[in-house]
Amino acid sequence: MAKQNDRPTLATVAARAGVSIKTASRVLNGEKHVAASTAEKVEAAAEELGFRLNPTARRLRAGGRSPYIGVVLSAAGDAFQARAFAAVEAELATLDLRPVVTVVGDDPDREEAFLDECLANDLTGLIVIRAHPEAAETYARAASAPGTRIVSLDPAVEGPGISIVAGDDREAGRLAAEQLLAHGHMALGVIGDHSPSLITTRRLQGIQDAIAGRRGVGWRAYMREDAHDEASAKNVVAAWLGSRSAPGALITLSATVTQGAIDACRRLGEWPALVGIDDFPTAELLDVTVVDRNVGSLAAEAVRRLRVGVEPSVAGEGGDRLGEGDGPFAGEANRRDRVDDGVPDFDNALCVIARGSGEEPPDTR
Repeated sequence: MAKQNDRPTLATVAARAGVSIKTASRVLNGEKHVAASTAEKVEAAAEELGFRLNPTARRLRAGGRSPYIGVVLSAAGDAFQARAFAAVEAELATLDLRPVVTVVGDDPDREEAFLDECLANDLTGLIVIRAHPEAAETYARAASAPGTRIVSLDPAVEGPGISIVAGDDREAGRLAAEQLLAHGHMALGVIGDHSPSLITTRRLQGIQDAIAGRRGVGWRAYMREDAHDEASAKNVVAAWLGSRSAPGALITLSATVTQGAIDACRRLGEWPALVGIDDFPTAELLDVTVVDRNVGSLAAEAVRRLRVGVEPSVAGEGGDRLGEGDGPFAGEANRRDRVDDGVPDFDNALCVIARGSGEEPPDTR
């Protein structure tokens, strides 16, 4: 028997069965023209030693690519990212592909190291759900490597060789503001993270679009750098609601901030009207109105773009095309299917899910 800490190899199986390594390989790979008695000896030796073929290594030796897809999240606790990852994982499973995940947090160096490792191990592709704001150039360099496929749900990660599958964040901000304006609110508080996030910037632009041209509407932006998780968002909202100038309605720019705001409202017994952007698991239970998108459709489109293999873009024209390549997606790529990223053909619509918190008029506070 092999020692407990020894990992059996094809050579040890061959030695135990008394055959050559080539013969052992032919038996364990299911090839024909091997005597039945020889095959039985090799199979018995493999079972006794606990030897298992590495399907990934076999695929790579045959000229294929890894069955693994790198997936990048910036925060595992963020409701949108958790939902998106679950949907991506389910879509990958239908193609017998598996995600390798990293959560980068506030460490762009970890993100860069993960990308380097993915490239070194010839992963079939990368799906970026959310990246660190400082990591965009890292992805641009990774996308320049031959055969690299990157699809991003984060609009800030863009460039030649990167395909973007993202919701319309400007429209999300506009819908949130219009929901409150339609119910008579004239003083809107906007709660978010004062980061260089393109998502945050676009959502703010949408709020401004909704307010533009309306007389008498005031709005404030609490864009604090420390309002990036539930605890800090709760503190920001609690301080605001405790002030004399607290607005009667709030717009929260992410599910995480919404959850922190709800906690502050519950603790203080103050319930201004509220519309959050992005749904979260307990929103229905808490009657929270949200603007949401079809996360399952985004995930399906992201995996489809990895699978199809879209022709490369010309440098300087926006970088929304994937390269063709080989591997598990090659059959479909060779059919020369194409995707026009500028005209999405998937369910990218946003909707307001009215549950009560965004429909209260000002006089019911």
